[in-house]
Amino acid sequence: METVLAKIVDDKKIWVEERKQTQPLESFKADLVPSDRSFYGALSTGKTAFILECKKASPSKGLIRDDFDLDYIASVYNNHASAISVLTDEKYFQGNFDFLPQVRRQVKQPVLCKDFMIDTYQVYLARHYNADAILLMLSVLNDEEYRELAEVAESLELGILTEVSNEEELERAIALGAKVVGINNRNLRDLSVNLDRTKELAPKLSEGTIIISESGIYNHQQVRDLCAYANGFLIGSSLMAEDNLELAVRKVLLGENKVCGLTHADDAAKAYQAGAVKGGLIFVEKSPRFVDAESARIVMSGAPLEFVGVFQNHNPEFVANTANELKLSAVQLHGDEDQAT
Repeated sequence: METVLAKIVDDKKIWVEERKQTQPLESFKADLVPSDRSFYGALSTGKTAFILECKKASPSKGLIRDDFDLDYIASVYNNHASAISVLTDEKYFQGNFDFLPQVRRQVKQPVLCKDFMIDTYQVYLARHYNADAILLMLSVLNDEEYRELAEVAESLELGILTEVSNEEELERAIALGAKVVGINNRNLRDLSVNLDRTKELAPKLSEGTIIISESGIYNHQQVRDLCAYANGFLIGSSLMAEDNLELAVRKVLLGENKVCGLTHADDAAKAYQAGAVKGGLIFVEKSPRFVDAESARIVMSGAPLEFVGVFQNHNPEFVANTANELKLSAVQLHGDEDQAT
């Protein structure tokens, strides 16, 4: 039975031949200039790297983000990403090469063209649309094809994310001298996900290789668990599925952190700017950081945090009314309350 990956590659061959006819290489090759944003540099800061992805749909999930506002997505990613990945495959991911310049002109990071690269034409095309890096998949390319595409990429100073999904591909990546290796936790033949793949393969890579864990990253705990094995993460679907993209990015990258005892709107703003996800409002009168409902409203106007109300031995009705009135995301009980309360 034909695998999903094999079908995608067959369709990509047809797409490439058709695109060569409508947009011949000769029509733009002479105008190409090398990239001036270093993909390798962006991933080599010594901090955990995050390649955040612009993805409208996928074969495994179908439509992921109906309201695919690239300007909004880019504005959020610009504040958090090390690099930004843009899907350009049309048939299976509803991507487009036009997305590359639209994103790049709004961000400071290098932009990765994520597609099923099988022909040098696509590498030139990616740079024509302002990509700074490309994805080369060893599940798709043999060694000779990889070298051919990599040579073109290097001539244009494009970074290369070399993707592997098993030990055989990993050994090939090492032999090919890949600088950045993406370990795909998704089996591209049946689309199943196994995060242990990163743990199994990463230790086999040589020191100095930048290791990126790809697919299946949905929360901060997973990031923490895999940080010992990977230098960074490529994250797309879990973010694209959330309406509040800013909040989703913060939760995955920074965790469900809370700054408690906020008493002024500018405090809330500073907490938000520092990466906070939640803000704590203390409704306990004996606390030096006590706020009443009116003061809480003023604090909440300072930032779009998820606000949590802190109560101690209050009447349950008061807690419920306050939570509903202020639209609190959660309440925290710090007294003698039990589960029955």
